[in-house]
Amino acid sequence: MRATIWVLASIACANTASLARSPSSQADDTRIATLRVLDDAVRGLGRVDADGQQVVRDAIARLPSNADSRVRTQLGTFLARIPQPGAAFPCSDGFIRARAEQLLWRLRDVVLDIQTRPIEPSVCYAVPFAVDLMRARTTASVVDIYGYDFDATSLQLVVVTPDGFVDVTPSLVVASHTHLTVRVGENGVSTTATNQALGLAWGHVIHYRVPLVGPTTHICSSRVETIPAGRTVRYTDSLGITSRREADRTDATMHLDYSSNLVQAVLCVTAANAAASGCFSEFLYTTDSERVIEGVLGPISSQISLPRGHWPLSVRVQRGLVRHWSAAGSPSNSVTIDSASIVAQLDSIKVVSTNAEACLSPIAYAEAKRATAFSVETRQLLDAELRRVDRAIVKLRPRFAPPGALPLTK
Repeated sequence: MRATIWVLASIACANTASLARSPSSQADDTRIATLRVLDDAVRGLGRVDADGQQVVRDAIARLPSNADSRVRTQLGTFLARIPQPGAAFPCSDGFIRARAEQLLWRLRDVVLDIQTRPIEPSVCYAVPFAVDLMRARTTASVVDIYGYDFDATSLQLVVVTPDGFVDVTPSLVVASHTHLTVRVGENGVSTTATNQALGLAWGHVIHYRVPLVGPTTHICSSRVETIPAGRTVRYTDSLGITSRREADRTDATMHLDYSSNLVQAVLCVTAANAAASGCFSEFLYTTDSERVIEGVLGPISSQISLPRGHWPLSVRVQRGLVRHWSAAGSPSNSVTIDSASIVAQLDSIKVVSTNAEACLSPIAYAEAKRATAFSVETRQLLDAELRRVDRAIVKLRPRFAPPGALPLTK
């Protein structure tokens, strides 16, 4: 996601003007209308209860009939390829929303004729979430890794050891574009006690790890870091409003996106019944380079509808991601608003970061215990260390974990 404000021009409404438009003007109108649909979809995905697949279906239905065919095709392909969450695809709805949002941002680049980054795979969950090497020595284990677009590039599997990496790609089976399997133990990945993790890599970078838990494994150092309250994210743009009565409200949504050691804020604004909208992302925070941000304690999204009749407007929120919304317009005369500024002032944000080198994240261990029968010796050792970890961290689940508990693996 990029920290760029996309400016959308207003559309003239007169029928005589549309009849006189040149082909290039009509193409611009189509482009603007398409961007509006994509922005509205990004805004809809910012709601934690949104149905990602339904948001995409609605976007397809709202596209102009003469929209760039690549947009409609890629949205349709997404719907055809994404599975329903459940036992056969144990990932949360949040994963589908996140993947749909990535697609929408990429399609904005397509519409604006901006070079896009290549499509990459994404992992949402593994079963088991961690492998007990002691048990795998006697009973071979199969690790199921779930995600999306596993067929987008060549995948590599490595074992992370104290001395580096060992390529074990022949043990990786691509069952489908959403499902990988790895055999650990007999006729599979070695159960050497010092092995630390299975690393799924592409482009010569490890993007996902499945911990391998042995007799020397220890719980990682995790901590809660606070982004102080008061950070502001501002949207300033023309909203294409030709009449104060035309747009009776302006909707704004804010949500957090995090990966690796970065946190970003995504702000989307739409003037109801107007011809424009916009979304952009802004960098908020980074932790130490050797640490990984595993989660956020507290709300990760906020929404508001701002009435247009009483601008400038200030709304203070008692609790939530955003603690103060404000809005101001720049009228050019009594009935026209040329531009608008929406400001979201954030409350404090608590993120959990972990130094996950040569150790087992407490969140990963707590998650693995939900569905993995660890050996008595391993569990006793790690449980003793887990008791020293902040309870708020231990209760936090991986970002795309499925709701509820999975059956114990055998």
